[in-house]
Amino acid sequence: MIALQLTVFTLLICGTCGFSGYWFNMFNHCNPPEQMLGKFCAALLDNDVNGDGRVDGKDIGFDMLYYNYDDDLCTTQKWEFLTRWTCRYGYSGEYARFVSALFSSGGAGDFSSFNMSSDAFLSMQYVRFKNGYCGDPKNRENPIDRVQCAEVDELQPQDVKCA
Repeated sequence: MIALQLTVFTLLICGTCGFSGYWFNMFNHCNPPEQMLGKFCAALLDNDVNGDGRVDGKDIGFDMLYYNYDDDLCTTQKWEFLTRWTCRYGYSGEYARFVSALFSSGGAGDFSSFNMSSDAFLSMQYVRFKNGYCGDPKNRENPIDRVQCAEVDELQPQDVKCA
């Protein structure tokens, strides 16, 4: 029992000091919601950091700190983005690459002018997944995507609300 307590203590202390930050972060926040609505709400929770009902560039900038798995705060590598989206939200690697490509191609790396209501942010999550991703039949071939696309097909826009 004492060995377990020492291990947990060491991981917490050293993980926050950067000694084993990589491993600490890999296991931190890796319990994705099972349902699609939960995934959308987790994204809202992560991106409305100050809880003011708006997602803005400052909130997104703070959330991007959780994408850091290699202790380099200046750049987010593609593998870090993929790890966050598959681990934290439970999306398939294919969907994570899809979103990564959207952010990369559109110059979305600068979120300073980003500002939308929580409802609009949730709607954007839903529409991007349902129409942008699942709207292409080739994106329904992966077993994870097949299940998640079927689930999001059953959702109506008015159902996309977080309690």
